[in-house]
Amino acid sequence: MTLFPADPRTKNIAHYVISHTRPPELGATKLNKVLWRADIIHYRRYGKTITGQSSYIRMPQGPVPNFINQVLDELKAEGSIVERPVDTRAGVRREFVWLKKPSASVFTSSEIEAIHEAISIVCAGSATEASNNTHDALWLEFADGQQMPIRAAAITVGNLDPEDIQWALEASAT
Repeated sequence: MTLFPADPRTKNIAHYVISHTRPPELGATKLNKVLWRADIIHYRRYGKTITGQSSYIRMPQGPVPNFINQVLDELKAEGSIVERPVDTRAGVRREFVWLKKPSASVFTSSEIEAIHEAISIVCAGSATEASNNTHDALWLEFADGQQMPIRAAAITVGNLDPEDIQWALEASAT
């Protein structure tokens, strides 16, 4: 899979998430997980991602957006955000603080809804919990550094009831 520099939407959503989350609640790990979850939520509902990415990099702490460090460096260079290291019991957290307000006009209402839903889910727990929640069957299928397709992550597993099975058998017989 050929990768190109980050879609500007990745930068827009990262800036938006940083500006809508209290700094102590959002380090680099949680930022990555918010972007992943927002993309999955939006892809499940509308068939497209918010970041413009089709896959994320599989890393030990879970999926990471392609070019995220480049995106964060650009936001810092523009004076839109600042990064500060914060000592925690688990180690040093890369914490982000917004300095310039991002434009929400680049997002649709469905994208904003998915972003806020992802922020709420991911930031409710620790960074370790956020990472562990991404260590699912799909993550286990890939080695570190490989691309994890968002479309594959958007598949939901459910239980089939007898009526579903009967319908499938009848539909396949015709």
